[in-house]
Amino acid sequence: MRDLSALIPYSIFILLFFSCSTRDKQAVSIIEKSIQAHGGEKAWEDIESISLVRDIWMFDENGDTESYVRQENDFRLKPFFEGKMNWVKDSIPHRVHFDGVSTQYHMGENEIQNEGFLQNKKRDLDAAFYVLTKPFDLLDKEKYLEYIGREELPGGVPVETVKVIDGDPADPAVDIWWYYFDPKSFEILAYKVKTSDHFSLVYNQGWDRTTGLLLPARRESYRVDEEGKHLYQRAIYGYGMYQVKR
Repeated sequence: MRDLSALIPYSIFILLFFSCSTRDKQAVSIIEKSIQAHGGEKAWEDIESISLVRDIWMFDENGDTESYVRQENDFRLKPFFEGKMNWVKDSIPHRVHFDGVSTQYHMGENEIQNEGFLQNKKRDLDAAFYVLTKPFDLLDKEKYLEYIGREELPGGVPVETVKVIDGDPADPAVDIWWYYFDPKSFEILAYKVKTSDHFSLVYNQGWDRTTGLLLPARRESYRVDEEGKHLYQRAIYGYGMYQVKR
């Protein structure tokens, strides 16, 4: 029988190589500085719940307003994740609630139970929370991190660029993100994302500092081509009335 003991060190080396190769040291360093700039890891980890009001304007390719809504967002982080979104459209209240296990959606007094619809609403809730977690969760171990280098945003704004993939980089269905950091303050200035059918470039236009953290105050989203050239403005997001419980 073949002695496999000699292969063990080599196997360990291969595992370590691939593990380290997915976490570029310079990318990690930039993200660590960004976490400090946004308030620090401990300040984020101490949060039990966070609530806010979010204004959303959506636009079509011609620049016409598709919709406007003001949402109340509530997220509980401990002891498990729970999220709620409430808004009124055409005088009808809408409520989405993820209780840690399942998603419920009510339109007025009617509960919607279509599974595909509920999955979409859960994705909307996750997307709303996703914005608040950056840059604090970018160092989660499963993420692929790569330092791209010094680049410029449209308009000539210099940035440090880090590529982030949360999943298998070889899977074409997995979204790819490029985060753009201020070279001096390391605040997140913008990010670009490649989804299955389009590219978006989102700018952070202001921060709310009332909670001791840098949390979004205003963001603008554009549909762009692969190089980042603006095609049209897709959305404006306004954030305020933050309440954080620790």
